[in-house]
Amino acid sequence: MDILQLQYFQTIARLENITKASELLYVAQPNLSVSIKRLEKDLGVALFERRRGKIRLTDTGRVFLAYVDDVLGQLDDAVAQVRLSDQHAREKVRVASVIVDLIGDLLQDFLTEHPDISFRQFNCRNGEVVEKIMNSDADFGFIFGPPGQAGLEYIEMDRCERIVQLAKDHPLADRRIISLKDIAGQRLVCNLSRDDGELLEELSRSRRFRPELFYECDDKRVEISMITRGRGLSIAPLSNFLKLKNEDPDINMTCLRIREELPPARLGMIRKSGVHLSQAALQFYELVHEFFQNEKKIAQQYAVRLPER
Repeated sequence: MDILQLQYFQTIARLENITKASELLYVAQPNLSVSIKRLEKDLGVALFERRRGKIRLTDTGRVFLAYVDDVLGQLDDAVAQVRLSDQHAREKVRVASVIVDLIGDLLQDFLTEHPDISFRQFNCRNGEVVEKIMNSDADFGFIFGPPGQAGLEYIEMDRCERIVQLAKDHPLADRRIISLKDIAGQRLVCNLSRDDGELLEELSRSRRFRPELFYECDDKRVEISMITRGRGLSIAPLSNFLKLKNEDPDINMTCLRIREELPPARLGMIRKSGVHLSQAALQFYELVHEFFQNEKKIAQQYAVRLPER
C-alpha cells in the first residue's frame, strides 16, 4: 500500500466513476483498476461494489475512506507547514559580528520597513565569525581586516586611523599627540569586541610594546565607563570616537593622535562565495551599504583635525 493507491482510491470513491477519475488523475483506466484490486487484496476486503459498469463504495469502503481522508489531509497540512517553514527560514537573516552593538544600529530603520524579516545575531571574535560563515551558520559576517581564507567574499566597509581615547581631565589630555612609549605606562582598557587584542599582540611582536592591561572587556559601554571616569585609556578606531561624539557631544572624552603609524582599523563584511542570497538577505546587503555611507557622512560632519606626526 502506498500514497498513490490511497489518492487513487479517494478520487474514485468521490466520483464513483473510473472514467472520470482517470481523466482527473491523468492515469489510464486499466492502471487504476489494477491499483484498486491490489489495495483490496492488501486489505483483504472489498472496497467497491461493481454492478453493470457502475462502481460504489461498500460499507467497509466508506469506513476506510474516512480514514484515508484524514491521513491525506494531515499529509497536505504537513507539506504546507514544511513550505511555510522553508519560507520563514529564507526570510531570516543570520549575522555574525565582532561588534556587539553594530546590528542594533543597522536594524533601527530596516525593521520598520521590513517587519516580516527576522534576524539572528551571533557575537563572535574575528576567527569565530569566519568559522560561522564557512559552516553556513550565518549569511553575513562583520570582521576587522580581510579574512585571509579562500572561499569568502570580503567587502571593506570602513578604514580609519587608530587614536587614543581618554577622559578630558586625564593628565595626558592636554597633549595633541602621544607615543606608544607614553601609552605603555598608562592603564589600558582593551575592548575585545574590536580587534584590540590582535593589535596589541602585533605591537608586542613588532615594536615590543607591552602596556599595562588594566581591563579587558567585550562591551563598549564598559570601555566608555572606564575611560570617562578616568580609570584608563584605550586605542580605538577614529570612527568609534566620532560616533560617540555624535551620540553625546558632551561626553567626557577626547582623543589623541598616536605618533607611530599603526595598522589602520579595517571593518569589512564577508559572505561565503557562490551561495545564493534570499530576498531578505539581499535587502539587508543593500542596507549595509547605505548605513556605512551615512557613517562616512557623520565622520565628515564631526571630523577632528589631527596634528601632523
